[in-house]
Amino acid sequence: MWPVCGNAAWMLARGLDGILLLGSTGEQVHLSEFERALVLEVGRQQIPADRLLIAGAGLSGTRQTIEETRQAGRAGADVALVVTPSYYQKAMNAANLTNHYRAVADASPIPIMLYSVPPIVNVTLPAEAVAALAGHPNIIGMKNSGGDPQMAGLYREAAAGHDFIILGGSAHAAPGFLLTGLVDGVILAAANVLPEAAASLVRAARDGDMAATRRHGELLRRVSETVGRHGIAGWKAGLAARSGGRPSAPAPAQHHRQRAPTGDRLDQRTGCGPVGPASWPDNIVTVGVTYGRTTLSNRGCLHWDSIGRRCFQESE
Repeated sequence: MWPVCGNAAWMLARGLDGILLLGSTGEQVHLSEFERALVLEVGRQQIPADRLLIAGAGLSGTRQTIEETRQAGRAGADVALVVTPSYYQKAMNAANLTNHYRAVADASPIPIMLYSVPPIVNVTLPAEAVAALAGHPNIIGMKNSGGDPQMAGLYREAAAGHDFIILGGSAHAAPGFLLTGLVDGVILAAANVLPEAAASLVRAARDGDMAATRRHGELLRRVSETVGRHGIAGWKAGLAARSGGRPSAPAPAQHHRQRAPTGDRLDQRTGCGPVGPASWPDNIVTVGVTYGRTTLSNRGCLHWDSIGRRCFQESE
């Protein structure tokens, strides 16, 4: 578990305000219950109390998902990011998803965020469900990993009038979504490789610096295309260029002859060389979160102040 400790410290030192553990790129679905609990407990020991720890959660059943959030709470996570269930996709309509998330939020000891990631699970959280859930006292926001601006606008409209943060998960859409207010921040897989650029993107958008926002967004987009096109294996090979690990089966690992070109392209296109701590374990990818102005209450709930928009950032 040393790599979780070392890499969390490395990411936090590069402008990130928190860490997401067990996100999509962190292969939450490939870890056992014991491994998931261990990752969170070790992560909480290393992530300072004034930095946010978000726990990736969500299984196919409501009962199992509730237990996931309880485990995250016991481990000291501040928020649970709960992915949409997806095994019975035809049943995942607005009514059923609303009932699922409401039950999880009612039972969770920590605040939750909705997580719509259609590129991975092929389920898009309906805006009607967001509208029904945005006022729940234990649901503080959502992550939208889709890139459709129309859907992003519907989510913003659905949450209108509520203290509800929306985070983007698409590196391609992030600059435009941030500048137009469709998202309050981002959680990006590319932040695993370039945490500095992701943090700078959020700061530039918050300051209204369009040129800097486009510049940092373009860098993250190129990294997403160069590294992300290889999937989990690509992100971990990219991490190996700054330090990394292998994905879990059945996700394919990159052959050693593929790893070097990935690292070379990363160096050439980003100017970043191999820095940071070494040897991540096979299943662990931390995610950086950049989130602007936030305080944590002594109850573990998030209170967003009234100064400007909230800004986050990840590596999934």
